[in-house]
Amino acid sequence: MNNVTFRFSLTRWLGIVFKEINELRRDRVSIGMVFFTPLLQLVILGYAVNMDPRTIPTALLNYDTERMGQVFVTAAQNTDYFAMLPVASEKEAEEAFIKGDVIFIVTIPKGFTQKLLRGEKPQILIQGDAIDPMTTGNALSAIVQASKNMFRHDLPNSVHGAAAKQGDDIELVIHRMFNPEGITQYNTIPGIIGSILSTTLILMTALAITRERENGAMENLLISPVTGLEVILGKITPYVIIGIFQSLMILIFAVFLFNIPLLGNVFLLIFVLILYIFLCLSIGISISSVAQNQLQALQMSSFYFIPSVMLSGFISPFISMPVWAQAIGSCLPLTYFIRLIKGLMLKGYTLIDLLPELLPLVGLTLVVILIGLKTFRQTLD
Repeated sequence: MNNVTFRFSLTRWLGIVFKEINELRRDRVSIGMVFFTPLLQLVILGYAVNMDPRTIPTALLNYDTERMGQVFVTAAQNTDYFAMLPVASEKEAEEAFIKGDVIFIVTIPKGFTQKLLRGEKPQILIQGDAIDPMTTGNALSAIVQASKNMFRHDLPNSVHGAAAKQGDDIELVIHRMFNPEGITQYNTIPGIIGSILSTTLILMTALAITRERENGAMENLLISPVTGLEVILGKITPYVIIGIFQSLMILIFAVFLFNIPLLGNVFLLIFVLILYIFLCLSIGISISSVAQNQLQALQMSSFYFIPSVMLSGFISPFISMPVWAQAIGSCLPLTYFIRLIKGLMLKGYTLIDLLPELLPLVGLTLVVILIGLKTFRQTLD
């Protein structure tokens, strides 16, 4: 074999290195993703993702007008897990609880102070939205621990001493609503549905259209008699079918394999799924119109997936995020989709209950569809 084959030239090697650097320098999208993607992950994981939520919104029904009821409220807030919000009636508390505006309802019964002073060990009812066990678990543990000593300085020694012999001063009656057994899948499966649809549909649409534009197939299609609208509809229709198939398959496995309850209307659930499918496809079309090649389409899709998954309430409780992260999360479709799916499957939402989350999702869908159609048409032109 010729020895020239194994001869290494530093000059030729440096020439190739500088050539690749120039190629990368022209690809500004890829360079931007190289720097911003790890920075985005670092900021979100470091500042926004919090597995131990604090100051959890809590509806307070305090029917006790005397001192000890307020002592309990103050001690609960001092745990840093409960942000007490007084409400006027049980109906108001239940409506806020169902909508997800509050995570707990604390009910202090009438005559609580008098019973406590008599050493009768009164009860306090705590209802918690246990769909996400991580949100409620630490808070409930903290209030149970705090209840053992919260009246130590306010009760007479004789009463507190008698209560100490019997056990705690009060009895906390805890009801874990919607997920009494604390099954983790109740919280993760709805998020997985949205995550899979986002990943599959956005990535497939963005890559498929970008690939056809790269290999010249799109130009061949456009010189045929078909119109631009026909091209767009023809491109997305197969992915709509794929999305519906994926959704139904995941739902069937969720209900029959993981025993996730389906308490809401099936047709409303299908409507939400189809709406989200069209939204994902429109995002994919928008990405394909900006990306110059498949690598850029892949990078831009990943740049969308990271905040979408981490700031939507799928990885960590939404209420535990800082205000700026919640503001970003409120602009992401997956945030509303997860809430809608949880509400339909686990809380039995009606159409009226869906509206606070459904209307923003419809608005985002219309905006993204219009952007996708406009950018794609510009690409065709």
